[in-house]
Amino acid sequence: MAPPSRRVLIVEDELEVVDSIKEYFQLHGVEVFTAQSGERGLELLASHEPDVVLLDLKLGSGMSGLEFLRRARAAKSPAQIVVVTAVDDQNVSDMARGLGAADYVTKPLVVADLDRVVLSRLKS
Repeated sequence: MAPPSRRVLIVEDELEVVDSIKEYFQLHGVEVFTAQSGERGLELLASHEPDVVLLDLKLGSGMSGLEFLRRARAAKSPAQIVVVTAVDDQNVSDMARGLGAADYVTKPLVVADLDRVVLSRLKS
């Protein structure tokens, strides 16, 4: 019997960040989908049903990360959404958690962050 699929969606507009995170997860056998906008992220969330979403709050244009979070939860997505952002603000963190974020991590990310907030969630 094949192992269960492990899927991560990265919603991030900085391609360098996307590439490094994507490479890390692929080395761990995780299927990775990426979106540079909240709108595209919601499409991939619905079509690929990831286990975990890494979500930047400050997306370049269009929908904000908080709006993505609101819409994902309104659509009843079971994905665990982890906010990954440069915004180091307790009020914003509380707001994101109130909207259903599973965790809130500030950039820059390190490998230990990815292990703690994503890979550990994929094992359960």
